[in-house]
Amino acid sequence: MASKKAVYTAGFIHLVLGLSVCLWPPKDTCSPAPNLGAWIFAGALLLLASDVKMYPDRYTHLPYAIQFLVETVGSLAILEFFTYVVWCTLERLIHHLTRLLLLYLGMNDDTYLALEYWILLIPTTVVASTLLYIMKMVIIPYFDITSVYAKQQVKVHLNKNVYIDVVSQNLHKRRKYI
Repeated sequence: MASKKAVYTAGFIHLVLGLSVCLWPPKDTCSPAPNLGAWIFAGALLLLASDVKMYPDRYTHLPYAIQFLVETVGSLAILEFFTYVVWCTLERLIHHLTRLLLLYLGMNDDTYLALEYWILLIPTTVVASTLLYIMKMVIIPYFDITSVYAKQQVKVHLNKNVYIDVVSQNLHKRRKYI
């Protein structure tokens, strides 16, 4: 598993700074869709990158800075490859299918072009949210949100016979050493 600091650093570089270290960045945007779906998909990719073991155990004797650098570059590679190859392809497909469907159903060209940004917001966000949910269920399957805010109570169930046996064994061991 990659360290959270390296994954957060890669996310900061990719999402906030918008820097691309990719050799094949797209010439323009993937489609006229809003960036919300791409950001949600990037969140799913950060979850994936945090679950991948990028640094072999045999190199743990090296300084932490090297491990941090390797994990950051690996996380950036995962982010950029899947964003430019998978998400751009999926976003273009959603764009073309939505356009064909709405124009086939009789929407005016001018109306479609005026509302294209908002029309594409819904399907891209739904697809990205679904992928994030699937990724969350695969990587963190037993995570329950109520465990975050609900106060946990520890319940201990004692069996009287087991308790008597444990106490008698401890007493027997004490007498042995005295």
